[in-house]
Parts: sequence; C-alpha cells; structure tokens
Amino acid sequence: MIILAVSITMALAGYTLEEATAFVGAQQWNESGLYVDGGLKVSYSGFYCLCQCNTTQEGIFCQGGGLKPTHSKVADFLAVYSQTPSNWVGSVIAYNTDTPFTDAFTQTIPGGPANYTGTSPGAAGFVWRGYMTGTDCRYKDDCAALCTTEQYQAWYNSC
Repeated sequence: MIILAVSITMALAGYTLEEATAFVGAQQWNESGLYVDGGLKVSYSGFYCLCQCNTTQEGIFCQGGGLKPTHSKVADFLAVYSQTPSNWVGSVIAYNTDTPFTDAFTQTIPGGPANYTGTSPGAAGFVWRGYMTGTDCRYKDDCAALCTTEQYQAWYNSC
C-alpha cells in the first residue's frame, strides 16, 4: 500500500511550467539519413523550433516546426516530452508536409542537447539519426518568423 501511495503522489505532481518553457526556443539539428528514392544523405542540417509548450500531469506538450537552412518550412510539429529516471524522452510528429514523419528524442535536461532517430514510412520512406544543439540564442532569429507565441517571444527576449 505504501508503494502505491508514493506512485500516486508522484503522478499527481505532474510537470512544471518552468520545465515546459525550458523546451521553448530555437535549436540547430544535424542528421544523416537513408532514403528509399535517394540513398544515403550525410550531414544535412536545419532548425528545430518549439514555439509553445504546456504541461499536464502526464507530460509536456509542445507545438512548433522545422526549417531548412534557407528558412523554408520542413513541417509543423507536435511534440510530447516526459521524464524517466535517467533522462528526458520525447516524440514528435510532423504534419503539413508531403512526407510525414516521426522522431524519438533523448536528452538529459529540458531544452538541452538531444539525440534522435526518425522514420517516415511508405514508398518514398526514409530513416535518419541526428542530434540537436539544445536551445541556443544564436538561432533565435532563424525561428522568429515561425514562432509568434508569447512563450517564444519571452525566450527570444531573454537571449
């Protein structure tokens, strides 16, 4: 009975707004991937922009998008993050794109550097592996046009 009570107490604690807003910001990503119709592509990059994050007892839920170095949009993103005993994990789905995909993230702190693996099923599918810098003020202007939320503006102004 005591263990059950402790588990319920931890679940009720949920996630904090401070943890959620730590994910908000601009990051640079670098990845390599194997494409059904294009073969192996090595070390290409872009920007991961999280514009808004909110909390529930079950996780941190974010909205944002990805941009190519030219600032053209890769896709819009929905993300969910949670904490495990050893790190933070996240899942992202990409939409408003010709090639929907998913990414799975691991990182040690909210908004910190991350490693990820992605997949896109189908006849023109692909798989990739990459890493991100963590939120970094050097990239704040790269995501500013995409992220017009109060949370992003607060992060931008803190840089």
